[in-house]
Amino acid sequence: MRVVIGPVSADSAAAWIGFAREVVADLDALAPGECFSTPEVRGIFDRYLGEWAAAVARSDGKFVWESDIPAEQVEYHVHAFHQAAAMLARHEEQTGERQSPAEGDEFYLALLTSVLGALEAEGPSSAAFAQHLGQFWPGRDLSLL
Repeated sequence: MRVVIGPVSADSAAAWIGFAREVVADLDALAPGECFSTPEVRGIFDRYLGEWAAAVARSDGKFVWESDIPAEQVEYHVHAFHQAAAMLARHEEQTGERQSPAEGDEFYLALLTSVLGALEAEGPSSAAFAQHLGQFWPGRDLSLL
């Protein structure tokens, strides 16, 4: 399955990637014992963040990232990403403070739209999964959407 994120502002991507790197570094402290803080899932997050940061560094002000990824792998990664996003949303509710930078909203929405859209186009099973997650994905209702 082809996943394409962008084009979006490289500054937005950089802001969100920087925030996400901090979150990944703090996953255990933010949600001890949660299943997404395993070394395997942290490695997945780190790999994507590294690839996206490299794309920002190569950009001319616009971020674009493309990759061919097996649908099953995307589903697994999206599930882990959803768990982290839900944990952050709970943390925001508890503290009353926004965790992610507003500058990163454009990238975050492009990421969600791209990945969920690629899953929806993949076939009935992947589409049902994407639609289910998309109904209650934290931050998907941002005014930029």
